[in-house]
Amino acid sequence: MESESDGVVVSAVLRAQLLQLATIVSKPVGAMLFRRGDACAGAFLICSGKVRLTLDVGPRTFLPRTFGAGCVVGLPAAVTGSNYSLSAEVIEEAELACVSQDALGDSLRQDSIMCFEVMQILSREISDTRSAIKHSGRGHG
Repeated sequence: MESESDGVVVSAVLRAQLLQLATIVSKPVGAMLFRRGDACAGAFLICSGKVRLTLDVGPRTFLPRTFGAGCVVGLPAAVTGSNYSLSAEVIEEAELACVSQDALGDSLRQDSIMCFEVMQILSREISDTRSAIKHSGRGHG
């Protein structure tokens, strides 16, 4: 059974900051926010609904993760400027705050507290990913 949300819920302060930078959009069930390998358009704060992140790499598929209200998807790509490494699909009608990569980068450069919280979220994501790989039997340490 899936948990309510696998992701980190952002603080009220970070949520407010992201909302100030964002464009609000509604997406139906089945909408793809991005696919693995797509150029990054930004990060998405989930205001309501649910989004599933998946990773399919050749014959290996890692367990999907479900994110709900208060979580951000696409953050690693938005911070680094790299392509998305996962695919994101809306699995419950969602209202999303879309923050462009440029707007996010500008804000992170100007606000050390915001930057620190984003760093904590990314660190948690790295830790969770390593743990998932280790427990899947595919990791080597």
